[in-house]
Amino acid sequence: MRVKTRKWAVSMLALALVPFVSGCWDRREINDMAFVTACAADRTEDGKYRVTVEVPLPGKISSVGNLGGGGGSSGTKAYFIDSTVGDTFRQANADQQKAMSRQLYFAHMRVFVFGEALARDNIAQAIDVMARVPQNRMTTYLVVSEGPGADVLNTESSMEKTPAEFLRELASQSERHPRTVKRVTEALLAEGQDPYMPLVSVIETTPGDEARRQTYVKVTGLAIFRGPRMVGVLKGREADGVLWALGEIKRPTVTVPAPHGTGHISVIVTRYRTRVAMHRDGEGVSCRITVKAMGTLAENASPYMYEVTQNLPRLEHEASLEIADEIAAGMKALQAMRADPVGLCNRVYRLYPALWHAKKQDWRESLYAHIPVDVHVELDLRNSGNATSPVAIPEEDLKA
Repeated sequence: MRVKTRKWAVSMLALALVPFVSGCWDRREINDMAFVTACAADRTEDGKYRVTVEVPLPGKISSVGNLGGGGGSSGTKAYFIDSTVGDTFRQANADQQKAMSRQLYFAHMRVFVFGEALARDNIAQAIDVMARVPQNRMTTYLVVSEGPGADVLNTESSMEKTPAEFLRELASQSERHPRTVKRVTEALLAEGQDPYMPLVSVIETTPGDEARRQTYVKVTGLAIFRGPRMVGVLKGREADGVLWALGEIKRPTVTVPAPHGTGHISVIVTRYRTRVAMHRDGEGVSCRITVKAMGTLAENASPYMYEVTQNLPRLEHEASLEIADEIAAGMKALQAMRADPVGLCNRVYRLYPALWHAKKQDWRESLYAHIPVDVHVELDLRNSGNATSPVAIPEEDLKA
């Protein structure tokens, strides 16, 4: 009898729960959603925000004959670009929604582009929106454009079907750990540290014919921030030096003049490790950046005989000095900007709290700007490729 009563009670409970699990009142059909894969934000001259979104067109992505896309929904373009101005980011998104037959959905946003004017003004409001709204992903990649961010999204890609995919791959190729909403937010909230982001530019090229003028997007450097405001740009050796110090440079190539004779030698660094150490130095601190790397010879455009026993250490020394010079140049530029993306003062905050609290009010001027930085690099060349001596150079012209 008890068994029957128990079965009856369980059956009644199951029937009572059915109305709560069988409904689909909150369903969202895929056909009713517009998946935003890229977004750009710019500051207008009258102080408003221009928000540009990219929405792929699923029906056309698989049918597009070529890899390139375009900035609209006509023809064979695989994505749609829409741009709206508002007093806030959310207002601009709300106005965009009024012109959309599908609901904007930001959970699949791959990359967010800050226009240069907005980055120099303040990125805090945009970061707040991305970090606050649960639909947004903290893994979205962040980049800064040299000029309006909308121009980046409106530039066609010849290698990917959408600008979003191209920008994401570009960002992932630019450093070991691309800048995401999470990493930039952590840098903004950390004591004694500033964020940075890759700088992308729209480049115009004419491949031999003025009529074939083309544009493409390229990573040209780093956008350096002091708090939530961009204060400068680093390019070339200085940008590479900062990435070396951060341990973020990806597949670096080091080119140095040949120790003997004319020409240059290029080395690809296959593995490296960067260590940043702070030391108490009287009333202040000093910094030592150590890089230990292994590499392989990629090109010898000189008659230098690197395979000779005494010559290989000289080549390693010259390449090590080049890396050290890049790091020193990058750190000097950062200290001149009073910006600390490497986090030297964050290390002071963690290692020497008493010194940090004494300098905290004006740490950029009283502490960071005066930290001496010593750089030490050790490069070990493990491989010279298939050739052991310069190719196509007569033996009598080789330099021992």
